[in-house]
Amino acid sequence: MDFSQARINYNNEFRGKEVLPKSLCTVDGTFVENISIKDVNGNPNEEYYKWEFIYSLISSGKIPSRDYIGAEIYFPKGNIHSAPIKIDSVIFSDIAWIDYYRNYRANPKDVVSLKKVRELAIGVIEYKRNDKSIEQVFSSQIRASIKEPENPFVLGIYYDTGRLFLFKKIKDEITRFDNSLSFPNSQKILEQYQLEITDPYYSIPSLDNIVKILRNPSKNDRSSMHIEDLDIVYTIQDDNMKNALNSIMRVLDSVSLSNEEGYMILIQLIAMKIYDEKQRQDHGGTLKFYINDDEYYTGTLNKREVQNFVERMKNLYKEAKIYYSNILGDNNIKWEREKHVKVANEIVKQFQDYSFVRSSNNDLYQLIFYNFATKFQKDEKGQFLTPLPIIDFIVKIVNPKAGETICDPCCGIADFLSKSYINADMKLDDCQLYGFDNDYNMTVLAQLNMLLNGDGNAVIKYMPEYGSITQKLTTDKKVALLDNAIHSSGEWNKWYDETELMEYDVILTNPPFGKNRSLDLSNSHDVEVAKLYELYDRYTETNPKAGLDKGVVFLENAIRQIKEGGRFAIVLSNAIMSNNTWAFARDWVMEKIRVVALFDLPENVFAETGVNTTILVGYKPSKERLQKLVSDDYSVFTRDIHKVGYKKKPSQRTVKFDNDYKLNPDTFETITNDQGESILDEDFSQIIKEFKEWCINQEIELKKLFLE
Repeated sequence: MDFSQARINYNNEFRGKEVLPKSLCTVDGTFVENISIKDVNGNPNEEYYKWEFIYSLISSGKIPSRDYIGAEIYFPKGNIHSAPIKIDSVIFSDIAWIDYYRNYRANPKDVVSLKKVRELAIGVIEYKRNDKSIEQVFSSQIRASIKEPENPFVLGIYYDTGRLFLFKKIKDEITRFDNSLSFPNSQKILEQYQLEITDPYYSIPSLDNIVKILRNPSKNDRSSMHIEDLDIVYTIQDDNMKNALNSIMRVLDSVSLSNEEGYMILIQLIAMKIYDEKQRQDHGGTLKFYINDDEYYTGTLNKREVQNFVERMKNLYKEAKIYYSNILGDNNIKWEREKHVKVANEIVKQFQDYSFVRSSNNDLYQLIFYNFATKFQKDEKGQFLTPLPIIDFIVKIVNPKAGETICDPCCGIADFLSKSYINADMKLDDCQLYGFDNDYNMTVLAQLNMLLNGDGNAVIKYMPEYGSITQKLTTDKKVALLDNAIHSSGEWNKWYDETELMEYDVILTNPPFGKNRSLDLSNSHDVEVAKLYELYDRYTETNPKAGLDKGVVFLENAIRQIKEGGRFAIVLSNAIMSNNTWAFARDWVMEKIRVVALFDLPENVFAETGVNTTILVGYKPSKERLQKLVSDDYSVFTRDIHKVGYKKKPSQRTVKFDNDYKLNPDTFETITNDQGESILDEDFSQIIKEFKEWCINQEIELKKLFLE
């Protein structure tokens, strides 16, 4: 049972009661009875929420039993002769605490017992009911309470009517438990600890996790580490992870490997780490992706310990290559080169304590791609990464499912494919996912993406030069080059041999588009490419200008490659969907597919472009069925999207997207859901709900495609 369900169970049992018959743990060392949990008006009081939290901790297994927690724990304030300080609840690492505590309470001069209580205390909890001043509570109570235990790591919890705030004390420094919410250089407490943002319930660490931190703070010898010993990455904003990334970048810079050579070393080592973790998760045993303190390169490769590291990495590479040949086919790590070993040392050092397999898919996705994919990008190819909330929205609208073939013809890092896999509850077969790109580096990242989110067997193809505009995948998984002599004007299925092109159930794509990303019709090579498309013919009939927007080309590309009965979503410039220049393209679309939905996105939602964009969603019925739908004047679902749940923020090395949360207008704190998670300020969730309700009243084909 998770913490959220435990809260529900507690409320189902006690919401209608005035009294808790018996305390769920000891109160100042003893069990008490008949605890009032309602105020004079019959509403839940602070006691109600205290026992709600304790009940949920125990029932969810965050602590093994009631024996590990006590309520109303007293410590002497300052010294043993001072008036005591009362902490609402304390979590202990050993059940022996209760005996020491009772000894101390019976004899306040028993300093030995008091010291043992402080040593066993590893978490403190304070409770309130609808207290609007979290800043005051933090300053007056939490800061004081968290200093009482004598441990190098102490968890601090503040729980107020369902709102959860987690803190930690490491030595004498107090920060938020999630480092991304700590800004130690700020002078204002509210900003320093981001006290307007709550923590989700799932981020409450278990007793075992806290004890593991206490017992293994240094990790000097990692040769006996298991996957369970690794830390989970809860958020890409974590300071520890940001520092790790910066350290890797500095070392790459220092040896002149901030280039394709260095990034390929990085990608291959990440693939090796993922393999190592998956093997240990499936078969047990100790991890091999680590480096001990005596194994670092310090000026010579001839040191025995350095070669121990090199040989361990070589063996790991050989094993992983069998499974991940797409990424590890060519060994980019030259172990006889000192700078390669130095870089490998740093990458392994920075990543060895984090679990890539057990962490959140979304966070690892952003960790790798939003920090490193931009190093591979080439501006002249018009590449830019699609923010995850937009990808997730499109995938949930189009609804890819098990058994379907899914394609992104200009896949970049394959984010649409990985999200489709996740959306289908991991039931999609990787070999039914197809992605193509004209940049080899992007295809390597795409393979790594699918390795993180699937089994790494997605069909990712490097298609140079014009990419999937001129090259298509055949049913036997080979790449065929279109020939203008026989394939002009969209006649792509005309072959004189046994070649048969793939068609897909679903196409999801965000292609390059805009004035600077056009086929140049004054260039003979671009003209030959454009002639492969029927929309080129219509363009030259009506708009004989110098450039044909690649967005129009990819629009035809997508529609031609979906099966009859297949569906698609494509991100296009708003100009293609509204300007008179491109009216011929919209007419063509209406002749070929049933338009299902149009979503206008706000400007400036992508990292490297300020172009206004529209998401076009449709499916391809038979010609006869489409004519019938047109004659029936079918309806189209349209919405303007204003809030996307993130803000674009320039960073030192890349553009990142910071979450944008809904705020309570009275307290300016984030609004939370039933899981205790802060709710993003976005329109996507409501629009998805409205879209699905709209689908219910549409034709049977549409309902099956988008709802089932």
